[in-house]
Amino acid sequence: MKTNIDSVSKMIVHHIGNKANGDGVGFGGNIISTVGIEEDIKKLISKSFELSDLYHFYYESTVNLNPIYTFVKEIFADNNSFLQQSMHIAKILYDCSTHPKIKEGKLSIFLLHGCELFGDKYDAVAIIKAETTQELLQLNRETTGVSAVKASGISLSKIDKGCLIFSKGEAEGYQVAIVDNVKKNGDSKYWKDNFLHVKSYNGPRHQTSNLISVCNDFINTAIVADDKLTKVEKAMISIRAKHVLQDNDSLSVKQYMEEVFQDFVLASRFKDFVANQGLEDQIHQDGLINIDKSALKRAKTKVETIKLDKNFDLRIYGGSELIVKGYDDNAGMNYYKLYFEEEK
Repeated sequence: MKTNIDSVSKMIVHHIGNKANGDGVGFGGNIISTVGIEEDIKKLISKSFELSDLYHFYYESTVNLNPIYTFVKEIFADNNSFLQQSMHIAKILYDCSTHPKIKEGKLSIFLLHGCELFGDKYDAVAIIKAETTQELLQLNRETTGVSAVKASGISLSKIDKGCLIFSKGEAEGYQVAIVDNVKKNGDSKYWKDNFLHVKSYNGPRHQTSNLISVCNDFINTAIVADDKLTKVEKAMISIRAKHVLQDNDSLSVKQYMEEVFQDFVLASRFKDFVANQGLEDQIHQDGLINIDKSALKRAKTKVETIKLDKNFDLRIYGGSELIVKGYDDNAGMNYYKLYFEEEK
């Protein structure tokens, strides 16, 4: 689900360095005119933010102590405070940029009007950090012909990190859509956790993605290390974990564990695994898991591969009853016997 935007009324860009390197903040001194680029901005924001998994600002004691929440709240209350509040936002981001691998970049902040959310329209603030600049060749037509100069700027095709904050649900911390294209460079938590300090509303997309992730972690650690299970049995757990989500729109945690693990001891171990990781609230709400099919399609589910010496790899997608493992005394070797109807 995407948003439609009526207009972009204000825009400013600040430069955010890395605090660990002492780079500092370069404040943009003026509101930037969006004449000629407004449609491009609306298109970039609209296509980049997915609204099926929304977050909200929070703080341990009260949301009013969340700095980004308070600055955005001021913007919604008084649009003329946009410039000053954007500088406060930039300072907070800089203070959070302490990991040496966090890249410097341009922080663009927009005030938007008529942003659609679930059929209604709201004001919104978009905060976007561009960590990579786009190189381009700028062509200028002149009286003597065409000249070319190298230029660089912010991409209009992709957002590295961003949030779109709707002026809905002020008391609950607003409705916030997130983009965080995390790279393995040490900055995996600073955008959502340290800078924005947001939590998911625990929608179906969030529940589905987290359930798949925690199940894969359990399979890759506890189950893989379990010598009592054959590799075919382990493969079938992965397969059932995928199929049970494909076949249901919602199901209880108990139903999920029973259908996936089909063993009381394994189901209990999975339940303990989830509890020890503190993930109960992230994979269900009131005991019910709501399945988002689009999140299921994008998720990486584990496919078990059985490596047979250096000659064969056997990839299991199902049909455990059609696989027989044995030992040939004459050959002195193990074997797998596979039953099938046709070769494709």
